[in-house]
Amino acid sequence: MATDGALNQLNASTRRYIRENPKLVDNVFQQDPFAAYARQNLRKDFTGGRVIGEDFIYAGLIGGSYEKGKEFDITERQVEQQAQFEMKFFEINITLSKEDVQVLNKGPQASYRLVDSRMSAAYLTIGAHIAIALYLNGTRANFTPNFNGLAEALNDNSTASWDNNTYSTYGGLSRAGTNGGDKLVSAPTNVNGTIEYNQLEDDYADSSYGSEDFEPNLGVCTNKCYSYVKQKFQTQQRFNDTQDPKIGFNGLKFNNATLIKSRYVPGSVIVDTTTDTNEVAVDYLTEMSNGAITAYPALAVASSETLFWLNARQPYMNFYASNDREFGFGFTGFKPGQGNTKIAGQVLASCAITLNPRYHKQVYGITS
Repeated sequence: MATDGALNQLNASTRRYIRENPKLVDNVFQQDPFAAYARQNLRKDFTGGRVIGEDFIYAGLIGGSYEKGKEFDITERQVEQQAQFEMKFFEINITLSKEDVQVLNKGPQASYRLVDSRMSAAYLTIGAHIAIALYLNGTRANFTPNFNGLAEALNDNSTASWDNNTYSTYGGLSRAGTNGGDKLVSAPTNVNGTIEYNQLEDDYADSSYGSEDFEPNLGVCTNKCYSYVKQKFQTQQRFNDTQDPKIGFNGLKFNNATLIKSRYVPGSVIVDTTTDTNEVAVDYLTEMSNGAITAYPALAVASSETLFWLNARQPYMNFYASNDREFGFGFTGFKPGQGNTKIAGQVLASCAITLNPRYHKQVYGITS
C-alpha cells in the first residue's frame, strides 16, 4: 500500500482523500461531572475584590428556659465569622508559526485549521486542569497556586485526607481555635477495605442536616468505585440508574443524591503513570508548581478509590469565576514574538471553589 511519502506512480497521479469538516478524536482528556456541575450550577460572577468572604454562624446565643425573676445573662456573644479565599489563576498557552497558519494551513487544501484545533485543545486542557485541581489542596508547599480543594476543605485537622495529609486551617481560620474555625470541619472516612452499604449510609447521614436541601445531592467517585457500588448494591435495588438533568451525566440514585464517576477523582487510575489521566494531571502539577511537583500525590491507601458526598448547592458550595472578558475563560489573542514569526496567545481563567465543610464528606481507601 502506498504512503504519502512514497514516490511512486500512484502518489504522483492521485491526490490524498481529504474529509470535509473532519473531527479530531480526543484521545487524552476525560469529562468530569463535578467540574461540569460546578460551572453550570454553582457559578458566581467575581466582580473584583481582594478576597472572597464567606460568612457563617459558628455559635448559638445565650439563653434557655428560666424561672420567674431570673436575671438574664446579657453578655454579648459573637456568633458570626468569615472564611476568606483568594481567586486562583489558570492559563493554557497556544503557540503557532505565522508561516503555517497564514501561508500553508489555509484554503481548500487544509483538512482542518490548526488555529481551530489548538483552540479546542486549549479549552479541553484548561477544563481538565480545573477538574483535577478541585480534588487537591491549596495550602501545602508548592500547592498554593491551586484551589483550596476537597482534600483541604473536607478535613478536621486530625484525620488524614485521601492524600495522607491533615489540614489545620481552612479559609484562613484555624480549625484548632474557638473563633469559628473549629466549625469548618468534616472528618474523612478511611474505609481501608470493602465498601459496605451501611458505610455509605453512615457517611451520607454524616453530612445531612435536615430536609432535602440540607442533604448531599451529588456523589462523585472513581470509575472503579462506581463499578464496585453498582455490582454490589444495584441488584439489591438500593441504587437505581438515573440521569442528572442539570449536567446530563448518567448516574446512580442514592437517597437524594446522584452518584457519578470521573477518572479525575483520586484513585488507582490517576496515580497510575501509564494512564492518560495521570499524564494530564502531572502536566498540570508540574506547571502549577514551576517544576517542584512531578508526580500525582500518593494515596493514603495504595490501589484504592475515593468517593465524595457533596451538597452541591449554594450557599454550601460556590464556584466563583471572574466576569472579565479574558480571565472569564477568554482568549488574549495572538501576540507576535520578537525577532521571529512565532505567535502566542493564552486561554485564561480566574476562579475559586468554596465549601462549608460540614455539608460534605470524603470517603477513601475503598479497595473493592
